[in-house]
Amino acid sequence: MAKGASLFRCLNLIVSILIILGGVILFVRLGSWNSGILGVFVVGFGLLTFALEFTIPESIVYNLGFLFSMLGRGIFYVCIGLLCLSWKWFNIVVGCLIMAAGLFYIVMHFVGATPSPSMSAVPSSSGSNLNANQEGNSYTNPKVENLQPNMSESHH
Repeated sequence: MAKGASLFRCLNLIVSILIILGGVILFVRLGSWNSGILGVFVVGFGLLTFALEFTIPESIVYNLGFLFSMLGRGIFYVCIGLLCLSWKWFNIVVGCLIMAAGLFYIVMHFVGATPSPSMSAVPSSSGSNLNANQEGNSYTNPKVENLQPNMSESHH
C-alpha cells in the first residue's frame, strides 16, 4: 500500500472513531429525545465509516457511492461534523476535527490525490475486496455496458 493511501486509511479510521465518540456523547450527555436519536444515527454513520475500511459490501457501494470519492467523503464528513456540534466542549472539538478532515478531503479532491484502497475498491459479495481496480473496474470508473439497459429484450 502506498504511503499516501495508508495516510488516508489512518485518517478515515481516526475520523470514524471521532464520529462514534461524538455520537455517544450526543446520546448520553445532552438528555433530550432529539439528541438521543441524533446520537444513534451519528454512531451508526461512525460504525459504517469504520467498517468500510475493512470490507465493502456491494449494497453500500450501490446506495452510498458518494463515500468512495474524495469530494463525496469530504462533504459527508463536514455534514457529520456539523451534526456532532453542540454546546458541550467535547462535541465542539470533535465536530471541528471531523469538519477539518472533511475540508482536507475536499481540498485533496481538487488537488487530485489518490484515495485509499477502501475508497476505490471494487465491491464484491465476498466482503474482503480491498484490491483496487481489478480488471480496470472501480466504482469511479465502471464499465459502460454494465450500466446501459438492454432494450433488445421485449417483456410481454
